[in-house]
Amino acid sequence: MRCIAYSILTLSLFFCMSSQHSSVNAADKKTTPPPSKIGFRQLVAMKPAAVQQGDKRKIQLHTSYTLDGTHSVFFDQPGIKMTFAEPKPKAAPRRGRGSVGTPFAFDIEVPKNQPTRVYECRVATDQAVSSVSHLLVTPYPVIEEVEKKDNNTFDTAQVVTFPSTICGICEKTEDLDCYKFTGKKGQEITLQVYAQRVTEAIHTMQTSGVYLMDSILTLYGPQKQIVAQNDNFIKSDSLITIKLPADGEYVFEIRDARYKGTGKYAYCIEFSETPFVYHTFPLAVQKGKTTEVELQGHALKGNNKVKFSATDAKETGWVRRTFKTPAGETNSIWTLISEHPQVSAPGTNISSKTALPLTLPVGVSAQFSEAEQTHFYKFKAKKDQYYFFKLMSNRIDLPLDCVMEVQDAKGKVQRIFVNGSATTESDDGLQTKDSEFYFKAPADGDYTVTVRDLHDRGGERFAYHLSGELSGPEFEVYGEYYYAQIAPGTNMMWFGRVKRLNGFNGPIEMNIEGLPKGVTLEPVTLPPGVNDCGLILKATKDAPINASLVKISGKANLPGPDGKENEAVRYGRITCEIQSGGGGQARWPINTSIVGVTKPLDLLEVTATPSEIVLKPGESAEIKVKIKRSEVYKDPVTLATSFMYFTSKFGEQLPPGVTLSKKSKTRLAGKTLEGTLVLEASKKAAPIKRFPFAAMARVGITFSITTNYASNVLYLTVTDTKGKDKLAKK
Repeated sequence: MRCIAYSILTLSLFFCMSSQHSSVNAADKKTTPPPSKIGFRQLVAMKPAAVQQGDKRKIQLHTSYTLDGTHSVFFDQPGIKMTFAEPKPKAAPRRGRGSVGTPFAFDIEVPKNQPTRVYECRVATDQAVSSVSHLLVTPYPVIEEVEKKDNNTFDTAQVVTFPSTICGICEKTEDLDCYKFTGKKGQEITLQVYAQRVTEAIHTMQTSGVYLMDSILTLYGPQKQIVAQNDNFIKSDSLITIKLPADGEYVFEIRDARYKGTGKYAYCIEFSETPFVYHTFPLAVQKGKTTEVELQGHALKGNNKVKFSATDAKETGWVRRTFKTPAGETNSIWTLISEHPQVSAPGTNISSKTALPLTLPVGVSAQFSEAEQTHFYKFKAKKDQYYFFKLMSNRIDLPLDCVMEVQDAKGKVQRIFVNGSATTESDDGLQTKDSEFYFKAPADGDYTVTVRDLHDRGGERFAYHLSGELSGPEFEVYGEYYYAQIAPGTNMMWFGRVKRLNGFNGPIEMNIEGLPKGVTLEPVTLPPGVNDCGLILKATKDAPINASLVKISGKANLPGPDGKENEAVRYGRITCEIQSGGGGQARWPINTSIVGVTKPLDLLEVTATPSEIVLKPGESAEIKVKIKRSEVYKDPVTLATSFMYFTSKFGEQLPPGVTLSKKSKTRLAGKTLEGTLVLEASKKAAPIKRFPFAAMARVGITFSITTNYASNVLYLTVTDTKGKDKLAKK
């Protein structure tokens, strides 16, 4: 099972991040003493991993480090309230990566109208912020697996009723869990597993070379015969929908497809006889309009037509919605409210002669009704004009693995740009099987976009939404900004990166929205030709202990199709660190970035001099760096300007042509508190004026985790070969 290559869209494109705060005042509560290495709090699974809409209950959050002093809990959408409920300080010693960690009690309250879906959860304590865990908000009552009771056979299966959401854990190798219910002939039921989806971004899920649970779900009939089975439905999560063949006792069994097991293999199974829908058709409606959509799924009892209204919509984008029918309310599914006109493909556009004409901008809902089909869409283009096409299916829980091309009027395949690189075929995007691309028309004329499934599949669930619009110079924002914990009076380092597209080379101003009280970002603008920077976070000496979710963005003036410049803001794609096989690092897309002001950390101070560095091409400059350690931290500290993990570079601060020399003294061990960074400017280094950066001091927490402290802000100027500042004259 692939750890990274198969995932969902970074949902920060869909949701506005927000938070709910605990009522516990960390400053008034005694806590366990900090360890000698203060890393982020590694959250594992919640128990139970689901809470019903409108419910209040106790919940346990497992972690590898103590959550004492928790003052805030954050979710990636408003509504849920979760507060720390441990009455006494509680240690959580770090064990091996196979450990599920120590449970900490919380009180949780979910509003009755909270949208049903999987939510990201982050925690902030007075000493640290956390990694990501997950919570499923479900419409059904939650039934927990009975602990210390054998439920691994048909005869010992735990009795459950519907509708309900069963929460359990496949906690050991060869573990399987069985649940029993009484059914009637013709009764239409749905069993939906959430296993990968409630654990996928957990930092330490990797166990014995296997990352996520790959569930397999089996339904046994009254005669103990298999009547239905499913392995992968949404990602590696299973789903069964079936009309029961007879009256009697039924048992459903869940296990890992490889018979793996660990205390971190939490799962939820939604068990219901309410309508279950895969998607609507069409998938989208234009803002301000209403359209009739067909619900494609099960247990609808003929009630498969509903109204999808966007007449009162204030925002556009993909969100999960439920629909009310005479047969009951459906599960939540992805739907789109768009600024652009929407059309539905007739299903006959399966050749170049029957291509569906499109007038851009437009959104198209389509479905491969049969296997081995290719869909064709025709549009008119002008020479040197850019066009942008984006397909959504995998990212909205549908199985299409799309491949797209552009052809001219003679059927010749054209050059397109995918992730900034020229190619002739658009296949997978970043950690998704969906694709998107830019096309620059080489001449006026008619062109055709083709869409097919990589494996030539088709059927009810092989639906997709294709959007097309005029485009031009563009950019995207990436980087390393998963979490930051920062003590008052100190600085921390994040890294930003932009990808310039379609010839754009203008300045880009980097920003962070929603920083906690007392924290600011050193202003930084990427000039033409520069794509990387440090995002230096600074906490004032009187900053209070607090935390918030933040959003990273870049702002620039982009020329539109009409040639006029418009201010554009592009939000950053967020990924978290997860452990891969052998203790390495990998990245997984998530929704949230978090910053917390904390108590003092391992390093109390990092200072660097001089603060102004001026280089001519071919010259070098020396920076003295001093650190001040806490009393308990004794391990080595590494000085750097870039964020490296062995030979992989995840972040850079210095502009092109300026590098860190091997003459630098970067390892501070024992009583050594001072090192040297030597910057070298190549003979071809381009001029730049007062570009901000910092000396980074890296503290190793585990084999794959570091905390990146930053010095006071330094400013780099590169002049021309004569020592003149060309940028100053401009």
